[in-house]
Amino acid sequence: MRQLTISVALVAFVGCGGDVAPGGGTGTTPTQPVVPVPTELTLFPSTLTVTSLEQEVAIVATVKDQSGSTMTGQQVVWSSSEGDVATVSNGTVTPLANGTSTITATSGSLTANASVVVVQSEADEGSSYRNARADLWIDYRTLQSQGFNMAIAYIDAEGDGDTDVFLGTGEWLIEDEVDSEMHINNGYGSFSLNQSVFGGSPPPATHARKSLTADFNGDDLNDLLILDHGYDAPPFPGSQPKLIIQDAPGSFSWSKLPDVGFHHGGAAGDIDQDGDIDIVVADHRPFVYINDGSGNFTRDATRLDASMPTIFTAELIDVDMDGFIDLLVGGHEREGSETTIYWGSSTGSYRASEKTVLLAASPFGVVLDIDAEDIDRDGDRDLVLNRTRDGDDGDGLGFYVGRRTQLLLHDGNRGFTNGTGQIDDPGNDTDIWFPWIRLQDIDGDGDIDIVPDDKAVGYVYLNDGLGGFIRTPLPL
Repeated sequence: MRQLTISVALVAFVGCGGDVAPGGGTGTTPTQPVVPVPTELTLFPSTLTVTSLEQEVAIVATVKDQSGSTMTGQQVVWSSSEGDVATVSNGTVTPLANGTSTITATSGSLTANASVVVVQSEADEGSSYRNARADLWIDYRTLQSQGFNMAIAYIDAEGDGDTDVFLGTGEWLIEDEVDSEMHINNGYGSFSLNQSVFGGSPPPATHARKSLTADFNGDDLNDLLILDHGYDAPPFPGSQPKLIIQDAPGSFSWSKLPDVGFHHGGAAGDIDQDGDIDIVVADHRPFVYINDGSGNFTRDATRLDASMPTIFTAELIDVDMDGFIDLLVGGHEREGSETTIYWGSSTGSYRASEKTVLLAASPFGVVLDIDAEDIDRDGDRDLVLNRTRDGDDGDGLGFYVGRRTQLLLHDGNRGFTNGTGQIDDPGNDTDIWFPWIRLQDIDGDGDIDIVPDDKAVGYVYLNDGLGGFIRTPLPL
C-alpha cells in the first residue's frame, strides 16, 4: 500500500486597533497581540466509506483558534476504536477488514471523531481483476520480449514474495505459435527471462490478447490463463485458451482447453458462488467455464443471456457491492455491441433483464479495458473505460487509431453519469492507444489516479482531490 502524507494547516492572525494616547490624547497605540488559543478541532472527511483493502485513505485534522483562524504546529494524536477493522497513523487510515471503526484525533484538550466504514465485497476475492493490482509499475520495454507484450500478467512465480511478470506472446499475422515468457524479478525491480519454470516447455500463443492471474485449483498458489484469438485475419481460425498451473513455487505445467475461438478477452471470478474461480471468455459467442474446484473446467453457455452480442473485453467486478460479482462487457459499439454491465445474482447467471447499458463514446467505440473503484469517495464504485476508435472515417482516422479515457460516476443505484469532462485531456485521435489501465494512488496523496499499466506511455491522470484529473507527464 502507498502511504499518504497528511498535513495540518495553520494561518495565525494578529489583530491591532486604536487606543487612547497617554495623557488623555486622541492618538493611537498598538494593542497587545491576541494570543491564539486552540478552541476547535475538525476532521475531514468525517464519514468515510472504503471499498478496497488495498487503498489507504487520508483524514485531515484542522485546529482553529478562538477567532476561527487555522493554526499550525499543533500536535495531533490518532487512534482507532476497532484496530482489527482499520488502523490509523498520522491521519493515514489502513483498512484491514469489513466493519466500522471510529477514528479519534486529539490535540491538547480537543477531540474530534470520524467514522470509517470498510465494505470490500467478498465477491471480488480471488478474481483476476483483484490480482491485476500489481505492487510494481514497469516500462514494458525493459522486459526485452521476443514477441507481443500485450497479454501481461503479474504473479509470484518462485514463492519469494517478489512480483514477477508473465507475457502471453505471439506475433501479428502469423499462424504458428510463439513461446510465452516468464520474467523473474531479482528483488530490486529488474527482470530476466527464465523459462526454466516451465520445465523446458513454455506455453505457446499465436496472438495472445489477455492473460489472467488466479488460483484456479485451490492450492493457494496463483495460476495463469492465456486468452488467444489466433491469426488476426480471414478466415480467423481462432485458437485455444492455455491453462497454466503453478504446481509448486518455481514450477508450472500447462494444457490447452478444448474450445477454439476468437478469444479476445475475458475475466476470472467466482460466478456461481461455490468458492472456486470460474472464467468468462470474450468471443463472438461468449461463454463461461465453470470450475469443479480442482481446476477442471466445463464450458457452459447457458449462464450468459442468449442476446449477449460479440464481446472483446470483459471484467468480473462487484460494482454495486451487493455481494454478487457483476459482468462488465464491451465490444465494437459501431457494430452494435453495447457496453454493458450484467448484474450478478444468486443464480450465477447474467440476464438481459438485469443489465445497465453504459454511455457510448463515438467514435471511440472499441472498449479496451474497464476498471471500477470509488473515484469520488461516495461509497460506490465508479467506472473508467479505456477506448480507441471503432471504424474507418478516412484521413488517418481508422480502426484502432487514437484513444479516449471515459469516466462514468455511479449514483449508487446502478445508474451512471458522464464525468469525462472532469478529465482535462481525456485523449484524441493523435494519441497512441494502449491496452490496460489501473486505478490506484500513484502519487501517494490519498486519492485514486488513472494510470496506464505500461509506464512507457509516459503520462498519468493525477486526481486533483477535487474530482478532476490532470494529464501529467512522467516523471512525477
